Amino acid sequence: MNRWGPTSSNVGADRGVSELLGYVLLVGIVMTGAVAIVIFGASSIGGIQEQQDSEATQTMMQEVDSRLATLSTASESRAVEFSFAETDQTVQRSPDLVTDKGQINITVNGNATCSAEVPLDSIRLDNEAGAVIVYEAGGVWRLSEDGAASIVTPPTVSIQDGQLSLSLMNMTGSVAGEGNQAVLNASSSATDSTAAMDKLLQGSCMRPDNITVRIQSDMYEAWGEHLAGETGYDVRSSPPAGDDSYLVVNDSTETATVYLNQSALPERTNDAKNNVVGVTNASYMHDVSVTTDGISVSKDANNTYTVYAEPVADDIEIGSVERISQANNVTRPPLDVVFVVDESGSMEDPGPSGQEKRESVRGSIRNFTTYLDSDIDRIALVGYQEMPNGYDENDPSSTWRFPYPHPNYGRIYRTNNQMLTGDFESFNDTSGGPLERLQAKGWTYSTGGMKKAAPLLDLKSDESRNKIIVLLSDGRNKHSHDEDWLVSSQEYKSHQSYNYNGHWYWGDEAGTDFATIKIAQLASDSGMTTYTIGFGIETNIDEELLSDVAKAGTGEYYYAKNASALEDAFSSIAKRVSSTKQVGRLPMSTNLSANNTAQPPQITGDVTRIANVTQGGETFLNVNDPYAPSTFSHAFTVSDGEMVNFSATVYGCDRWVATSMTETINGSQYPVTRCAAMNKSDGTTVEDNNVSVYTNHASTAFKNDLANWTTAEWQTNLTDALNKSNLYNTTTGQLTLESNQVIVAYDFPQQSGAETDNIMLMLYTIGLSEENARPSGVIDIDLNNVRIES
Repeated sequence: MNRWGPTSSNVGADRGVSELLGYVLLVGIVMTGAVAIVIFGASSIGGIQEQQDSEATQTMMQEVDSRLATLSTASESRAVEFSFAETDQTVQRSPDLVTDKGQINITVNGNATCSAEVPLDSIRLDNEAGAVIVYEAGGVWRLSEDGAASIVTPPTVSIQDGQLSLSLMNMTGSVAGEGNQAVLNASSSATDSTAAMDKLLQGSCMRPDNITVRIQSDMYEAWGEHLAGETGYDVRSSPPAGDDSYLVVNDSTETATVYLNQSALPERTNDAKNNVVGVTNASYMHDVSVTTDGISVSKDANNTYTVYAEPVADDIEIGSVERISQANNVTRPPLDVVFVVDESGSMEDPGPSGQEKRESVRGSIRNFTTYLDSDIDRIALVGYQEMPNGYDENDPSSTWRFPYPHPNYGRIYRTNNQMLTGDFESFNDTSGGPLERLQAKGWTYSTGGMKKAAPLLDLKSDESRNKIIVLLSDGRNKHSHDEDWLVSSQEYKSHQSYNYNGHWYWGDEAGTDFATIKIAQLASDSGMTTYTIGFGIETNIDEELLSDVAKAGTGEYYYAKNASALEDAFSSIAKRVSSTKQVGRLPMSTNLSANNTAQPPQITGDVTRIANVTQGGETFLNVNDPYAPSTFSHAFTVSDGEMVNFSATVYGCDRWVATSMTETINGSQYPVTRCAAMNKSDGTTVEDNNVSVYTNHASTAFKNDLANWTTAEWQTNLTDALNKSNLYNTTTGQLTLESNQVIVAYDFPQQSGAETDNIMLMLYTIGLSEENARPSGVIDIDLNNVRIES
């Protein structure tokens, strides 16, 4: 039997069954795989799409952040556009503008008055995963479905080295998925930013001792993480004991709070170390000394302080109405001066200095003329004497020519045949001028001299000129017989009694003495002024007569013991009569010094015309010059504990110069004169009892002194100057100085008998004041008011 046949037939049948089964199995596998792909692939694709949606939402919010950030750097109003969709995307959910989810509160020194609260407005957009992407405070945040918050990009709130900086956006309006426009109002933003800063840094909060920042937000935990990164502080659940700095995150209030104590803030806020100065018992000062000599401050901190001093008034106007002589460009009436000189025999005698008295008189008169202006002024010379015998006026050597009653003479010595002359050179000529022709014979006879001088001026002068008589005598009137003296139809006789201002004249010389007085009085009524000089031994001179003659002539009497005093007397009269009554601005300067180094005053502008003196290598300007281009001041630095000494000096003046300025006094105009050449040898320092120093605590003393000081009509009123500078409250009588200021009052010399004072008030400032020392950069708030239009 063939065993292969049957076997072959069975194999073929089995093979057909096997192929069918394989196909069925293959279809099953493919179907199963397809189902698996559908089931498991759908899950994976959904996760990827969700992740892509979340990233897209964050990217869109970051783009919004970027666009809105350009507004916070703008200095003027502007607008930007933003959208929540790219060109290939469609926003499935609408964004929201949320304005009631939180705020930032900043408080300085724990003082509710120094506190500012700013709302935390935000833009929010949900994503597919149920999370919310938030734009808040210049940062982008992610708030998950379970409430956990995280930072995508940090907010514009920074705390670095104790300095707080915030840039926040106050948003109004509404947002949409597309076509939004954000418009910045730069004006209101600047106003609100300034207002917030002013509220925080005011009064005692000007320089913070501590700062508290409290942020309330549903993203408070993420805010806590941000603040921890900024400050380096660990997050706590409650504040520590004491005054340590801290960071607290509170779940129940949804807040993050950071507290910065004094040591965490910049040193410039610490009054114990910075340059803020309090001159009246400030607790942060180590030592303060305020005296009439100066001021010193110390914090024992190795500080350097700026010192600044300036007058309270814009124009200090220290001076007086006085007679100014020898001033350039000073307009005054021309002068006619008659010298009436005693020619009695004693004038030939030597004076105390050994020089013949007559020669001393010649020299003094010549010096007198140097004060006059030969272009407008004129002078004349009259001699007088009584000769016991007959005497020819035109022949001084003659005697016995005239019988009794013998003549008593006054004679006019002409210059080039002129009674009054402006030719001073010929008048003073030592080889034949009228002064050289003065005689020294006989006795004294003052009436004769005055009877020549007064009519001379009456005849040869006029009302446009000031008329002056200078009468000199070295003795007493004397004559040898009875005689009548006729003055203006009135006879005055020897051996009669006459009274002038309580002084009785009688005896042999009563007539001539009183006649001399009456001539001076009548001359005064005609506009002439008579000065008198007694020269020589005092007991030989009739000082009562010369004094009465000067009084009657509305002049002044001078006694000269010797030649030097005689020249001084003539010079004094010359200065007086050649001067004009003007407002003379005293040449003066102020001096501050520290550590033995002088700090002279500075004047901004061209000072080439301003007089000055040099002392110790430093130049001191005449700060009282009305032509100074600006008000003077002092500015320099001192170290901790160094004394700042202050003083002022009034100098002599070698040259007065008229100005174009005038002052009105009692309805009359007075020219103002300035000193163009100061003389330091005549300097007078104003110090000690003439200097007063005032702080706010000395307001009562200042009020009393201010009431007692009297300024002249032409000077700046001190109270007005104080009010203008906001340094004094006239209602309360209180000084309103800043913490680092004092007022120093200098009482300058005034003319004898003056009814007003010469007070200059100076304001001295050292370091920084509590009121105005706002340290920069400690808190910086930038608020941006933005309206969103969709």
